[in-house]
Amino acid sequence: FVAQPNCQQLLASRWYDEFPGWRRRHWAGKFITCIFIGLLFPLFAICYLVAPKSRIGLFIRKPFFKFICHTASYLTFLFLLLLASRHIAPSGHDRQGPMPTPVEWMILPWIIGFIWTEIKQMWDGGLQDYIHDWWNLMDFVMNSLYLATISLKLVAYIKCNDITPRDDWEMWHPTLVAEAVFAIANIFSSLRLISLFTANSHLGPLQISLGRMLLDILKFLFIYCLVLVAFANGLNQLYFYYETKGHNCTGIRCKDQNNAFTTLFETLQSLFWSIFGLISLYVTNVEPDHKFTEFVGATMFGTYNIISLVVLLNMLIAMMNNSYQHIADHADIEWKFARTKLWMSYFEEGGTLPPPFNIIPSPKSTWYLINWIKIHIFGRRLRSTETFGALGRRAAEKVRLSHQYQEVLRNLVKRYVAAMIRDAKKEEGLTEENFK
Repeated sequence: FVAQPNCQQLLASRWYDEFPGWRRRHWAGKFITCIFIGLLFPLFAICYLVAPKSRIGLFIRKPFFKFICHTASYLTFLFLLLLASRHIAPSGHDRQGPMPTPVEWMILPWIIGFIWTEIKQMWDGGLQDYIHDWWNLMDFVMNSLYLATISLKLVAYIKCNDITPRDDWEMWHPTLVAEAVFAIANIFSSLRLISLFTANSHLGPLQISLGRMLLDILKFLFIYCLVLVAFANGLNQLYFYYETKGHNCTGIRCKDQNNAFTTLFETLQSLFWSIFGLISLYVTNVEPDHKFTEFVGATMFGTYNIISLVVLLNMLIAMMNNSYQHIADHADIEWKFARTKLWMSYFEEGGTLPPPFNIIPSPKSTWYLINWIKIHIFGRRLRSTETFGALGRRAAEKVRLSHQYQEVLRNLVKRYVAAMIRDAKKEEGLTEENFK
């Protein structure tokens, strides 16, 4: 329904409000306008905080303008992450609990702003609606990783603040774990930018196809994990007794690969990396002259590669190709539906300021807080004094609104069914029973 031209025209006029003729402009003019607004988004945010009812304050609440400001804020955050990875500010590499660098201090307000945005979104829409969106789950994981990084760095700063060569640190040192978690969070932060592709007519269908293929990949991984664990258990049982000692480097990551199947964890790694051709066949050999054991081990190893590479991998390619073809056949409708969901998220009231400015209390937020206190604290006394007549009128009003809502839905279904029957030009068309 939302992909119909009339609906899209109405939504586009609402989306590009205050930007008449935007879609007819040259791409260079669009790019310059977006860059100009993006560079000045801190100034616009400050104006909104000071005077939300001013001309600039009302202008920043426009959906398209809000989208550009939020995108510019997120790109700034990614740029700060890039600076943090380049280590432009000197930090004590041998200090076990180093102080945060200036760039890390600049990143902190964005993280707090992202967390506050997710809390507000969960509060407004409810937990059920929140977890149904995959991007929200990705945001939750990303924010959790950043919180874990901050906690680990704080623990390291409090408990391990002496200087020791990094080579002498233990494996589970809080600073080392924090660096690993921060690196994983950076990957999620960069991939989160894909969600903005929906707004583009060229990248939007590709992003939707990628999302559909991701479900196919998850199905494939479930079957592959079963095969991986099955063969790992068998190979580990066979080679458990042949662990060799005396190697300076043990495992498959050594220049001279050894003990590939002597532990379950090492076996899982060996089988996984064998998909990419990084494991040599000689890892199936043993030092004693046990030819039968070597033959069984090599056969199991070869069977695993046949199943994983020839069968499962080709099945994954076929599934992904089928999903992509399905999206390509309905690319316009699928993309318009996804774009409408993105537009609707910016049509809603609230969430005007992008991080990190959303953590600064604005006059509007203060006014909302006062109203909430008046309604939920002082309003209880007013509700206790309501008469039965007032309660009856409120109940009747709710019933009337619900009846109007059902009537609108019924009319929409009837109009859609009539259009489908008219287009199909068949004697038996769709009826309302198809939508019950």
